[in-house]
Amino acid sequence: MKLLKWVVAIVVCAWLGQYALALALPSLVMETLYALGTKQQGYNQLAISELPDEEFRTIVRPSPDLLYASCFYNLENGPVVIEAHIPSRYWSMQFYQMNTDNYAGITNQRDERYRTGSTVNVTLIGSDESPNDFAGEVIQSPTQRGIMLLRASAIGDRDEQQAALLASRCEPATR
Repeated sequence: MKLLKWVVAIVVCAWLGQYALALALPSLVMETLYALGTKQQGYNQLAISELPDEEFRTIVRPSPDLLYASCFYNLENGPVVIEAHIPSRYWSMQFYQMNTDNYAGITNQRDERYRTGSTVNVTLIGSDESPNDFAGEVIQSPTQRGIMLLRASAIGDRDEQQAALLASRCEPATR
């Protein structure tokens, strides 16, 4: 009987523990990534990565077929402006909050093919600001800190995609 109580207690603790781990792990991973990223490149500025290979670990599980640029943003001192040129082949701008949730994205695929060849200008604002106070394309972050990730196709001739990333920027908004 004593053994059965121990087995039940272990099973219950394991079952409850998996939920605690599932709640805590994404935030822990993002906090670690944010701390390392801002130490290397700072925040509210765009950093373009080298083409990934088997040693590349700046991005979790990178694809060797994509070029990457990232901006670790901090909205405590106000909005951040992101400007990106959109090439003709695959391109994506994704926004992640501090629990790893992807809360917004812009692409040149499917319904957004009209964006190809244009420049997207996004004002990224905090959750305490009103989108109505800003002109143009506005994205409201649910957290004050997070990561914006640009991805572009690196298959074949990648000159246009590389030039698009090099011409992009992420910086504090001037009011």
